[in-house]
Amino acid sequence: MTQQPETVSSAKSAKRPLRFWLLCGGAGVCGVAAASVVVGWMTVSHVNFGPFVGRRATAMLGRDVSVESLSVTPGRWLKLDLGGVKVANIPGGSKPDMVDVGHLSVEIKLSTLLHGPMLVRHVTGSDIHVLVERTPDRHPNWRFKTKDIPGEASAKPHEPAADITSPDQVVPDDRSSYPTVLDVQMHNSDVTYRTAHGSEFRSTLNTITLNTKDASSPVSFTVDGAYNGQPVQLDATLQPFDALRQTHKPYGMVVKGQSGDFKFTFDGTATDPLNADGLSGAVTAETPTSHPLMTIAGMDLPQDIPLHMEGQFTHAGNFWAVTQGKGVVKNNSMTITQASLMEGERGKPDQVKADVAFDQLNVNSFLGKDGASNPSGADMVLDVSSNPDPLIDAKLSAKGVTYNVYHFSDASLSASVTPGLMAVRNLSLAYLGATLKASGKIAAAEKGNARVQGDVALAKVDIDRFRRALGFKPVPLLGQVDMQMTASATQHTLNAAVQKADIAAAVAMTSGALDKKIIQAASADISMLFNKPKGATDVSCLLGVVSSHGGVGQALPMRIKTADGTLSANARFDLNRRWFDLIFSTQGKTTGRFALDIPVRVSGSFSNPSISLAKWSADGRAMLAQSERLNTLPAGVKQFAQRNACYRAIAP
Repeated sequence: MTQQPETVSSAKSAKRPLRFWLLCGGAGVCGVAAASVVVGWMTVSHVNFGPFVGRRATAMLGRDVSVESLSVTPGRWLKLDLGGVKVANIPGGSKPDMVDVGHLSVEIKLSTLLHGPMLVRHVTGSDIHVLVERTPDRHPNWRFKTKDIPGEASAKPHEPAADITSPDQVVPDDRSSYPTVLDVQMHNSDVTYRTAHGSEFRSTLNTITLNTKDASSPVSFTVDGAYNGQPVQLDATLQPFDALRQTHKPYGMVVKGQSGDFKFTFDGTATDPLNADGLSGAVTAETPTSHPLMTIAGMDLPQDIPLHMEGQFTHAGNFWAVTQGKGVVKNNSMTITQASLMEGERGKPDQVKADVAFDQLNVNSFLGKDGASNPSGADMVLDVSSNPDPLIDAKLSAKGVTYNVYHFSDASLSASVTPGLMAVRNLSLAYLGATLKASGKIAAAEKGNARVQGDVALAKVDIDRFRRALGFKPVPLLGQVDMQMTASATQHTLNAAVQKADIAAAVAMTSGALDKKIIQAASADISMLFNKPKGATDVSCLLGVVSSHGGVGQALPMRIKTADGTLSANARFDLNRRWFDLIFSTQGKTTGRFALDIPVRVSGSFSNPSISLAKWSADGRAMLAQSERLNTLPAGVKQFAQRNACYRAIAP
């Protein structure tokens, strides 16, 4: 019994070294593992992860991605340095690569990789080139076939674009996991936007800076660069990154920009700020010359056009609009109910709609370099495209309009531009108390000309008021006349079309006054030898039909029915020479018993005509006989003439 404890003690002594060695071995393994981690942690910055990341990015984006170099520097802030990054474009793109990054460096707080959102700082980059475009079949290259990437939705190829017209219709990407970026410095980069029609708009980014204190502080964002070669500076204050991560809430921003003498501001929100889409807010724009603005738009101006505009701006998908706007264009005040652009789908032109009202519009100031000082030289080219882009549907109005030497009031125009045709649905204005309503079209013709056709109705034309405005001497007829007219011409400019037009018109009066001397002179009433008539006789009806070509024509027939007799006449005229030749006589059954009813001729310049007895010649009889024919009138003019009481006396 005395030997048993020794045996137990020996066994325990044998087990103790084994336990010790097991513990030492475990500690050694852990030490080796820890040393391996430390060595790996210390040497990881020398490993190029570029090819591996390129393969992973290719699988995730569904687009070829190559990364020439990617180094990782461990620490509390994990630093990544990338170089030679290329992201391939989509099939049908204008260039092989959508993104080309020369150098990009970023630091990420290590702990935020485990529980996001990530916190990023010291983002620097240079020689970064981005091409954003729609292919000719309107596929956007900025949509990826993403897989396992938060915030990206898989694109659906060949899906037609929806007609989006308001920011709340824009479906934003998921921004809930978007990182907080404390500071950014970018240099020598650019972003090019290419439309489906092949137009390019290049934004050169000389310097980009972004700064914020933390995720809950406002973000300062500045850009110094150029757009289409025109220098541009942007200064924006954005909502915090915490607000950016609220995907279904519009993201607020205030953006101020300047390009030369052009300045603008935008104060509003975006439902999809990462794609600069779903924009809605107040916008202001001002420029004393418009040259920077036109350079950005790719247009040229022959003269300075000062502009100030403000209103509500909207950009949603293919839709751009300014509403509730007001402004001044070259001293012409305006109100913008709507000015919108819908970018065309595949193979289709853009569509522009406008509803703009002016207070006073001086058209002369926009036509030619010397339009204001030489208004009589103002003209407008009739240029009609067989394939216009954009299509236009416009409504314009003005309380007052100055064009050439004329001053109109209460003007309104409703017009459209479609392939090969400019249509005027309605044109109305007032001039010297008279009102004009017209409709017509301008169609493309050969040799750069345009075919102009129109219907015009004039009402309440005061003869004496127009006579004084045109510089004519007093005429013996007083009252208001109405007119229905059709006109057509094939010319290159508006003034040439007016001067060379073929015109058919009917002029009517239902009440007025005619100097009694005209009736008695026309009837050759011998009682005038003893008693000179005084005053005027009432006109119960007047009807005249006018036709002309290139300002040369005739008034045939003409008839005036008065209390003292009925007068028939016809006339020839030349508006270019300001000359006319009028023959008139009375109907024997309507005049007094002393009337000889001998035709009278009034001939000469508008300002100084002469009056004499007309020769009773075969030509004169033939001209008077033609006053019985109205069958050749256009339908609209004839219907207008038929409503006049004098028509029944003329019609066969």
